Amino acid sequence: MTCPYHADLTASQEAIRLGRDELLGVMDSIGRADFERARKGGWPIRKVLEHVIHSEQLYAQATAYLCGAEAPSRSEISPPASASEARTMLLDSRKALLKALGALEMDPKAYETFYELKKVGHEEYSVLSVLENVASHDREHAAQIQAIIEDKTAGVLTPKPEDLIN
Repeated sequence: MTCPYHADLTASQEAIRLGRDELLGVMDSIGRADFERARKGGWPIRKVLEHVIHSEQLYAQATAYLCGAEAPSRSEISPPASASEARTMLLDSRKALLKALGALEMDPKAYETFYELKKVGHEEYSVLSVLENVASHDREHAAQIQAIIEDKTAGVLTPKPEDLIN
């Protein structure tokens, strides 16, 4: 019989894997021309992916802090120039998150660490809640990108001269 901690950890790891698989699956349908597509008033796909990558870097840092591990360095990222580059950056950010999560294996109090709420910035998180956010975040933005791709009115948005304020 599996203890609740191991069951929750395994379920969380599966959830972040499924969320990322969903995001990568949507990315596989992005053509070169789609990368700069956006719906009116929204981010282009490139910016959505840049946001996901940056957010996961922050999730990795929060996870490392919560697990008592050394936080990955916070590097400034350049926006991905292509879907292929974004995929590589997503894989790298996920490796950093999983490395931070791996610190639980060395923690004799892993059960407590996994569920303990700690202040991170102005919010309180546990390792479990961060992982729930990671999975949800990937699914949310996979759906956003899919909606951009399916939106027949979405395109590369450039303002018309009459739309510009003088």
